[in-house]
Amino acid sequence: MSRSVLIVTLPPDRGGVPEKARILSNFLRESGNDVTVAHYATLSGNRDLVVPSWTLIRGNSPGVFQTSCFTDFPCIAVGCYLPELEFTYYLPTGRWRELLARFDRHIVVSGTVLTGYTLATLGLPHMVWCASTMIDDRVDRRRAMSFPRGLFDRMIPGPVQRKMERRVLSGPGIFMTVSSYARKTLIEAGMDPERSTVVPVPVDHEVFRPPASPPETGRIGFAGRAEDPRKNLPLLLRALKILRDRGEGIALSVTGDPNGGLMKIAIDLGVDKYVTWTGWLSDGELPEFYQSLDVFVFPSGKEGLGISGIQAMASGVPVVSTRCGGPEDYVIPDRTGVLVDADENEMANAISAIVSSRNRRHRMGEEARSLMLDRYAIARFQKDVSKIWRHTWGDDLHNARD
Repeated sequence: MSRSVLIVTLPPDRGGVPEKARILSNFLRESGNDVTVAHYATLSGNRDLVVPSWTLIRGNSPGVFQTSCFTDFPCIAVGCYLPELEFTYYLPTGRWRELLARFDRHIVVSGTVLTGYTLATLGLPHMVWCASTMIDDRVDRRRAMSFPRGLFDRMIPGPVQRKMERRVLSGPGIFMTVSSYARKTLIEAGMDPERSTVVPVPVDHEVFRPPASPPETGRIGFAGRAEDPRKNLPLLLRALKILRDRGEGIALSVTGDPNGGLMKIAIDLGVDKYVTWTGWLSDGELPEFYQSLDVFVFPSGKEGLGISGIQAMASGVPVVSTRCGGPEDYVIPDRTGVLVDADENEMANAISAIVSSRNRRHRMGEEARSLMLDRYAIARFQKDVSKIWRHTWGDDLHNARD
């Protein structure tokens, strides 16, 4: 008899968390488990399933809807009341309780641990694969909010979510953090060190591999949600201006569609003609994007891990990153890349130093690839998850079927 596994996560769209959920779903299925993905419905993505405050008078109730994700995994969206408060996504409602009761095993895959609140409240054994504290996840988003919205967040959702976070961290979950930085900050927030270990997101080194011929010199890049204030793209644009003003032939490629605010900054800086937006790339198109780069750049304020960074390094691309947390596990100064403060001059100098020395760039690219083969291999990830599975439930992950 097969085991039924429910992965509780964020809406499985784009980004690091959906990629984590996809990787884990595939591995659990390959191990003989029946896997279903469940996520909370959002006001922006599932308006018909949620009941915001301005519609309460209509007497509507939150809905539940099943579709599929990651090609063919069953996927269930669960609605709530008052989604504008955000913490209501995670409350142990009857809809969530009924859903959880249908499955033998439960795993939370998220950025923060808040998605595991219902499981912690019910006292169910579970695994949590997480990337950051609630505060690390919100600090840059708060800075980008209007004053009234930011004040509201600090007064109501923020304190409630911090209390929920403490409840989850002190609950029955076994925690897998994506980096040593994430583990450290979550321990400081209340997580038991004995119930946690570092399990980074693996990279498929057969898919992400160095190009057959060297990339264009001076082509730097960024992959991710450029509009997310946590990614701090304005810093990278200012570094690009410094490089262009010096007469260096640096051009920037950014995944996704042009963002109005960022384009205005680029125009004001006079570097817009040196910025190329690729449009949203499919999973099959991403490897070619990384292969086209001379240097990959993380200008982020905070990163739990930075999946695009390990994908770039598996492609033989050195990384320049701010000291923003997760990338500090794999950006090893003068070996696989360069770490800088959040300063455009320092970032420009680091990029220039790699691009201007082809021998150095080649050596860093080789060491980056070697590190990915060693620490971020899929086989190592599978071994780690199997060990934590046994620690959580006391049985063997790979013997799900008779």
